[in-house]
Amino acid sequence: MNDSDFIRGDVPMTKEDVRILTMAGLELAPDLSFLDIGAGTGSISVAAAALGCAVTAAEVKDEAVELIEKNAEAFGVGIDVIRGKAPDCLKDESYDRIFIGGSRGQLDGILRYAHEHLTPGGILAGNFITMSHAEAMKAFLKKEGYDWSLKYVAVSREDRLGLLRAENGVFMLKGRKR
Repeated sequence: MNDSDFIRGDVPMTKEDVRILTMAGLELAPDLSFLDIGAGTGSISVAAAALGCAVTAAEVKDEAVELIEKNAEAFGVGIDVIRGKAPDCLKDESYDRIFIGGSRGQLDGILRYAHEHLTPGGILAGNFITMSHAEAMKAFLKKEGYDWSLKYVAVSREDRLGLLRAENGVFMLKGRKR
């Protein structure tokens, strides 16, 4: 799935190279239940659904909810979209994989919800552009006894003049619940 295949608007999207690494880190497989919190354009949700996961995407922005639905339709996948601010809008269900793409100032509550609703052996992952969010999630994973990893990924692309242009770097965290 190329970035250009997604309908974008003014909503943030996990870019292709980071999306590929995120999908690999989530260790997705058919029939896993997957929750995408702060789903943006839905690029992670769509990719997970295309792999056969049962996907729920939560997003607070109306424009983003519409884009998730349009992108799901364009890729021919089903996604259960929840409109609202996490964690308050989230269902009392368990998930095999939970991804945090955005938190709207509610990271602590989202992490607590995720821990309480993640199946044993499940994976909780998050991508952040700020070090403070990465540090907060890392501290949470350590405190709760997860097997965890932290990566910083920076991608540069060649422009039409042959110059490399850097995209925003991303802190990628992954924890496996024991």
